[in-house]
Parts: sequence; structure tokens; C-alpha cells
Amino acid sequence: MTTAGAATANASPGRESAKILSASWGKNGGNSCPSGGAGFDNLPVTFNWFIKPASVAPTDFVITRDDGTTANPVCALLFPPDESNERQTVNLIGDFGDPAGVRPITVTVTGALQGQAMDRARWQDIPAGLTHEVDQIEGGPYIADAWVLTPKQLKGDRNRCTVGENFVRVAWSNGMTAYPDGAEIGAAIVNSYRAVFTLPSGKALVVKPLAVGDLADHPTTAMDDNMHDLCLPALPKGAKLSGVRVGASLLRDPNGDPNLAQDFRS
Repeated sequence: MTTAGAATANASPGRESAKILSASWGKNGGNSCPSGGAGFDNLPVTFNWFIKPASVAPTDFVITRDDGTTANPVCALLFPPDESNERQTVNLIGDFGDPAGVRPITVTVTGALQGQAMDRARWQDIPAGLTHEVDQIEGGPYIADAWVLTPKQLKGDRNRCTVGENFVRVAWSNGMTAYPDGAEIGAAIVNSYRAVFTLPSGKALVVKPLAVGDLADHPTTAMDDNMHDLCLPALPKGAKLSGVRVGASLLRDPNGDPNLAQDFRS
């Protein structure tokens, strides 16, 4: 007889050190900063840690272009992924390049940025010099991270799953909506998502979500963030998340580019 229970939370393995998981050129122009200015590019940077909001500043990041020039973002925002359990993505907004000319190729942490693994309580310095290549604007969104949400992390989350007993956060490289029309996602992607778990016996368990949460959490789909929550049924005791799968051409990034089929391994 198999005992049902919560999935094993697995945020810390592989997260002892801060890493950038993705840095993707989202849109050329069409972005603005709260302090003023418009027509900027955006470049969401997703980490394997939560980022301390008070530590985020435009001077924490330098974008290097393919002609050797550099730029700081005009603003660096924990938005549109703005909930307390979404703070692993910083949205950089500024003048980074142009698809027809000079392009951004790397982003580097240069300031006093701080973060922590999802299940840790102490903030730590993220070392200056942490660098990641920039995914170019023509590429579609891809899964950058997946991990099990704990009850504590879901407390007070107004956009959490309303069904299920286990919940998996899927962080994509870019904000995403349904392909091709840019609407909020619907049944097609819910039916395509699969969470993959490894049981204590070593066998794999592939689970279809009951629903997808963290939807419609902004006034328009143009502001959609890069997070989905998979709402899962009860799982065998000791099940450990090992991956997430989803089919191709179901999601689009802000530039309208569709996703490739994803077989993410956590």
C-alpha cells in the first residue's frame, strides 16, 4: 500500500551558491520605468535564489553588448513577478541594443545584491562577477527552474492554486501568454504540462496537473509574469520533483515567439 502525502521540498540541493539561470531579451522597446522614461527594452534575469528586494538597484547589473560597449539598466524591478514567492526574477529595463544592430550578449552582477535559497532564512551576498549569456530576442521562452512550494511560501498568496495537495512552481525565462493570440493560458497548456517525480524506489512518476495557478494576477496579459504553479493531487510519500515537461507552441514571450517542447530536469 502506498501512502499519499506532500511532495518532498527540494529547493536547496544545487542551490548552495547563487546562480543566474536565465537572462532573456524580452522585448525591444515598449517598456517603461516607474521613475519615468519609455521605449526601453526589457531583460528578465532569473536566479536560483530569492532576491532581497531592498538590495536591488540598477547599478547591480551591467549589460555588455557585442560591440564591447556596456550599459546599466535604467531600472531593475521585481515586477511583474511581484509576489513574495516569486522573487527570483529581476526585470531589467533600459536601452540594451537593437535586433538590427548592436545586441546585448551578457549580463553581469556588479553591485551589492543579496539573496537566499528558497527554504533558507538568512540573506547572503551574491558575488559580484556572476555572469550569464543573454538569450536573443528571437528565441522563445523556456523553463529555467522548477521547485516544490511549501505551505509557508503559499501563505497569503492570493493567486495560489485552489485545488490540489502539492504545488510546483515553474519559472520560465520570460513572461509568457498563450500562443499565438497572447491571451491568458487555457486548457491546452494545462493538459500538456506534466510534473515528473522520482519515488524512493527509484521509479519515475509522471503527474498531470489538476489546474495551473498564478494566473490573471495583473490587469492585462501584456504584464503577465514568468511564473506558473502546477496544482497537483496527493503524491506517494517521499516523491521528489525531478522535472517538468510541456509541449511546443503553447506559450509565447512578449516578442510573440513560441516555446519549444520542454523537458526540464530539476
